[in-house]
Amino acid sequence: MPEGEPKLTLADLDSAPTELDASRASVSKADYEALNGKFTIVSNENFSLKQEIEVLTKRVRTSEILDSLIKPYAGRAFWFMVGYCAFVGLVIIATGVRWTSQPLFSQPERVLEIMVGSTAVTVIGLVGMVLTGIFVGARKSGG
Repeated sequence: MPEGEPKLTLADLDSAPTELDASRASVSKADYEALNGKFTIVSNENFSLKQEIEVLTKRVRTSEILDSLIKPYAGRAFWFMVGYCAFVGLVIIATGVRWTSQPLFSQPERVLEIMVGSTAVTVIGLVGMVLTGIFVGARKSGG
């Protein structure tokens, strides 16, 4: 709305006349042009708002599609991490358990170090993916 003009409210609509006065039935050319200009402004605003709604709707839809694609992979990654950590834990426990004087399961110390390190990398990587949001790049370029 241009500056200086009063804002219209619902109270203005309630107090508006229900019929036009016969003397005001004819509109001057200046009034018509002003009204047509305001109508053009409102039409342009309507068009630009409809375009904005269309863009926002596409962004929301893209986000929904990405969420539906990401959810199964996030669950699988979590269960992979749980299974791998459990396996490494069992190997380490089995290496420490003694059956008579021999260990129940024997592995070189370097192998155990690599297993523990890879477990830590798996956990840290999964936490990193969750904290930064999986497929952040796809979200930025897609919407």
